[in-house]
Amino acid sequence: MNSRKTYPFFVLMAVIVFVTSILMSCGSKSASGDAEGANEVDTLARHTLQGVWLNDDVGSIVFEIAGDSIFYNDSICAPAEFFVRNDTLHVKGHPSVSYAIKELSSTRFVFVNAEGEEVSLSKAEEIDDLAFGEYKGAVNINQGKKIKRDSVMHYDNKRYHAYSQVNPTTYKVYKQSVNSDGLSVETVYYDNIVHICVYNERGKLFGRDMKKKDFAGVVPQNYLSQAVLSEILIDGISAEGVRYVAILAIPDSNTNFRVNILVTPEGEMTIKNNEKI
Repeated sequence: MNSRKTYPFFVLMAVIVFVTSILMSCGSKSASGDAEGANEVDTLARHTLQGVWLNDDVGSIVFEIAGDSIFYNDSICAPAEFFVRNDTLHVKGHPSVSYAIKELSSTRFVFVNAEGEEVSLSKAEEIDDLAFGEYKGAVNINQGKKIKRDSVMHYDNKRYHAYSQVNPTTYKVYKQSVNSDGLSVETVYYDNIVHICVYNERGKLFGRDMKKKDFAGVVPQNYLSQAVLSEILIDGISAEGVRYVAILAIPDSNTNFRVNILVTPEGEMTIKNNEKI
């Protein structure tokens, strides 16, 4: 007769605990994997969004999506990189914005715009290549040339010669606004560096390249981030020294900050807020 082998109770319990821990670990990994999967970029949605999309209400072109970029139907608006995650369209920018997706198919796209309104789009079956102009991209809006000013002034029988020269740069300034479809779009402009210098009878008294960041202490940051250092004007001379006025303006806007710059007879510079007009 065959004998039946038995195991001590504590051995059986150890085996049960070991098997249970393995099963729990597998379940935990599966749940973790599902959570991570929910946060992954939705490549299928990106593929579905490829093409030109029209506003259902007015039939106008809203944007074209090609690859991972959105091209707006306005040549001064900068293309924007995007991705889809958790049923939300995320558009990278300064700052980035997000739109909740309500419906997405190969022919229909419904989302909530920056103003909280639902926008319904239909994919165009055929579109003229010239609908977006001669090329996709933002048109550079800046003066693109040097502007020189100088003035000879006299005070207390002393002669001063003041200079100001605007030098265009490739430093980008992003102005964000909301278009007619309720989308946050960015317009790209280019900032300037302005060189100012003062000479007196003994030679060069002061000289410096002025940049937008030099006015951070007197101009609010939320305004400064979208402004361009437009120019620095020569404003005159007094016992305190040679006066300049820096103009920081938001492009395509009637708002600007004017900041006073003073170069003292000792060659020192001070900056003081003038006014916002």
